[in-house]
Amino acid sequence: MATLDTYQEYARHAIENLARKDAASRYLFVNAVKDLEIKAVLDVGCGAGQELLPFAEKTGAFCVGIDVAPELGLVTKEFYATIDVNKHCTAFTRSLGESLPFADASFDVVLCRVALPYMNNRQAISEVARVLRPNGIFLLKTHAPMFYVGMIRARLRTFSVKSIAYPLICLAGGAWHSLTGKQLQKGFWAGKEVYQTEKFLRGEFAKNNLQIKGFLSDTNVETPSFIIIKNGSQIREQKA
Repeated sequence: MATLDTYQEYARHAIENLARKDAASRYLFVNAVKDLEIKAVLDVGCGAGQELLPFAEKTGAFCVGIDVAPELGLVTKEFYATIDVNKHCTAFTRSLGESLPFADASFDVVLCRVALPYMNNRQAISEVARVLRPNGIFLLKTHAPMFYVGMIRARLRTFSVKSIAYPLICLAGGAWHSLTGKQLQKGFWAGKEVYQTEKFLRGEFAKNNLQIKGFLSDTNVETPSFIIIKNGSQIREQKA
């Protein structure tokens, strides 16, 4: 578990990275949903809450971030207090992505940026679909199998068995998930990541009245970035 100091360091780097982005990159998500009337935005696995900042800056939407990290409230709320945005339009709370503490159809936009690999995929997708309003937009970035292949290649230079073992374990867990439909999450597998394939995602989305409409410009073979709609809303397709 992260300490307060390490979480503060992570939060600082996340915000610094956002500050270095050009306008197109900074407002990528806001621009992707510009045709929607946005009243409420949720970030599932929000980390430092940096992805909500552009929405707080550019829209009048109520922005909510959830994360399991116990340091979330101590760091993120303190940071937001220093930012020139409407202090009443943001809120953060600890919660699991698999059990969101919100009513059905509460949000117009849901973000989940590389947090799904750490969750029970089916439960989290079902919960996002439940809290997303009809015609709402789900902006999802995931880990594809190639993410862990790339990690192995990079870590081979270290000659560290321990560092190479982790991506191999994630690939094994992902392969088991793909083959059996069951996600290993107990005992040794607790906290281990699992990759997502587009085939798996399309199947789960279909079960939950969701549909892939296009891709954001930050998509790549290692971390695909999807624009997903609920109930066939109309939005311009974006591709890399």
